Amino acid sequence: MSMTKKKDLIIQEEVDRFLKRASDNNTNKSNQEQLLKLLQEIQIILDEVSFEDSIDGTRIRVNYGIEIRRKGGGEEEQGENIVRFHYIKEIPIDYSKVPISFGGNANTTTHASDNDINEDYIITESYGILEETCPTLYEILGLLKRIYFMPEDFSNRLTVERIHKLRNMFSKDEILAFPSGSLDDKAGLIPI
Repeated sequence: MSMTKKKDLIIQEEVDRFLKRASDNNTNKSNQEQLLKLLQEIQIILDEVSFEDSIDGTRIRVNYGIEIRRKGGGEEEQGENIVRFHYIKEIPIDYSKVPISFGGNANTTTHASDNDINEDYIITESYGILEETCPTLYEILGLLKRIYFMPEDFSNRLTVERIHKLRNMFSKDEILAFPSGSLDDKAGLIPI
């Protein structure tokens, strides 16, 4: 399933969730203030979400196009202030417990032994699983911080170019205000 609707990730609801999570993780108040000021200068646009089933049917892979823009600079610099990535995340899923249809219709057929299951619940649960795949502001900032400090000792020219663009877009002090992402997340940013 693929959609081309663009969505700005920096909205008030997402900023509020970010601040709550940052305060739960005892993030330094001055870092929070610096980051809030920085969030007014950047724009993170999500677009082109696609879902793929794994070959063995045990997980869903979600892929979003992400564009990071930093406001400021003249018209000629505008192209320099844009960095693009693919956000990729895998979530484990048991289709026998959570029926999902990528065509937009959840599997609502019930078996004789499943008469006590409400069809509305099945549909809600299916979309709840897919909703979990949407990246959060906290997660994207953590992944950007990880890429910023990635070593350049590999030969992928595109990755090195994106690291340089990110380093030109944000100072080291600004990126240090970003939250650190969890290494346990099965999510990452790939340069495009």
